[in-house]
Amino acid sequence: MTGRPAGTELDTRGPTLSVTTAPADPAGGDAVTATTVLTNDCPFPLRDAVLYLIDPGATTATRTFALGDLRPGAKVSRSWRTRMPAGVAGEVSFTAHVVFDVSGHSADCARSAKTFTIPYEAGGVREPYLTHATTDDAKYGQYGTQLVIWSGGRDLSGGTDEKGSVYVPGAAAESCVVQVKAISLTGSDNPLAKYGLAMANDLTAPEAGGYAVLTMSKQYGLEFVTDSDGDGRLDTWAGGGASYHPAWLRLVRSGATYTAYATSNALKWEKIGTATVPSASATGDAGVVASAVNLNYPGTTVQAVFDHFTVEAT
Repeated sequence: MTGRPAGTELDTRGPTLSVTTAPADPAGGDAVTATTVLTNDCPFPLRDAVLYLIDPGATTATRTFALGDLRPGAKVSRSWRTRMPAGVAGEVSFTAHVVFDVSGHSADCARSAKTFTIPYEAGGVREPYLTHATTDDAKYGQYGTQLVIWSGGRDLSGGTDEKGSVYVPGAAAESCVVQVKAISLTGSDNPLAKYGLAMANDLTAPEAGGYAVLTMSKQYGLEFVTDSDGDGRLDTWAGGGASYHPAWLRLVRSGATYTAYATSNALKWEKIGTATVPSASATGDAGVVASAVNLNYPGTTVQAVFDHFTVEAT
């Protein structure tokens, strides 16, 4: 707690907040009744309490209740009728957030959520996205701002280029920033499986030049690989370190110079490396890629989930 009325004993307890839903495991598009219960377990009143209720996918409160002052031991319950967003997948939550005054000059809050998982299913992508695969088992899905790739593939480096791709043709200007949040990589125990960003003059034909890839592997950290001579083979390398998921990945292009960055929080970016790709044309394709790197794990397919893919000219 951030403050207490004078004379009260130090107590680490705070208000208890819970969220339940009916049905307990709703699917996309279902009608849902969500209920939150707030109990003041503090040894002092909560002044001017306000309860904010947030539906899955919402960025601001979808319901707001002014609760006034809540004495110690007080319990209040609020329910709201809503509907799950259609086309939602992954981890989604109904969230309750209460804000209150502890004394005349300090405030505090508590938060709780009912979180459940809806499986991703392959259903293709929408404009402006296109897909391309150099492995036979690639599939794709799109859920709002999220892009999903299911892909096998023996490797994505050197002379082997087996991957699934979702990309925007002609999006990478001569001076641009390409960025994505790489959320999760599942489906294989292979520590070398990878997912991330790619740019090329033509991502369906890397031998056309301008090829550069920045990926996060499942366990062995980052890889920034580029094609130095325009033959479509990724022959330069920078990276390493420990893997983290989710990871924000960024490729910055300035003419034929590509610079790779990564961060775990989208605030403090780490420079991974800079490389010259002489074969880069005036504009190219940009997208996200995934490979199971299953040369030593035959038959495996990874599920790679991305969010907030952007391409911005600079």
